[in-house]
Amino acid sequence: MVRAVVLDIEGTVSSARYAERTLFPYAHRRIPGRIRRGGPEIAAIAGETRLAAGLATADRDEITAALQHWSSADEKVAPLKTLQGLIWEEGFAAGELAAHVYEDVPPALAAWRRQGLGLHIYSSGSVAAQRAWFGHTAYGDLLPYFGGHFDLRNAGAKDEPDSYLAIARALGESPGDLLFLSDAQRELDAARAAGWHTVGVRRPDDEAAPPGGHLVVPGLNPLTPLPSGFPEGMS
Repeated sequence: MVRAVVLDIEGTVSSARYAERTLFPYAHRRIPGRIRRGGPEIAAIAGETRLAAGLATADRDEITAALQHWSSADEKVAPLKTLQGLIWEEGFAAGELAAHVYEDVPPALAAWRRQGLGLHIYSSGSVAAQRAWFGHTAYGDLLPYFGGHFDLRNAGAKDEPDSYLAIARALGESPGDLLFLSDAQRELDAARAAGWHTVGVRRPDDEAAPPGGHLVVPGLNPLTPLPSGFPEGMS
């Protein structure tokens, strides 16, 4: 029996194209300026960048270059994701960014909550970025729907089964009572290896091949409400 749903963001509840064409370029352009402004968060990011890049004595310019390189390559590196989250949070607050979510997302969240399901987010984007995202959507503040947020820091890499076991422990749930929705093959495979239920989401505007070996849906409507007999009630 599924007791909680954990959702990926990019490509699942939000457009991957929007992230690629708007969010990531917005953050990339602002990396040098945000590093120059400094502050406690930037000092922590700088320290983590030195460790992750193997540059123990890197100065500000070298740290900036490493972060920009990771950004250009879309690397899932914790200090970059934290920095992107800070930049996006400022962009949302300034009204320069608006978070995209598909139109089926708010009614799905409401339906699942009415069913008594717990709702959580697991993304490579930082918790700060997740909160900024769902707090500034075209459908209003969706944060009250979510009970937990997980990222590379507090859970681990999304393609590692141990990360999903860690999330299950944090939620106090059995892996067999959790459902993960994502558009990414390796993430779905890792969640299944950890004992979770999985559903692949392949949005009509996503040109990538659908995940293999998992139930695949074109959006959240087929899962709203979630069948009481899931997964037996789905095919």
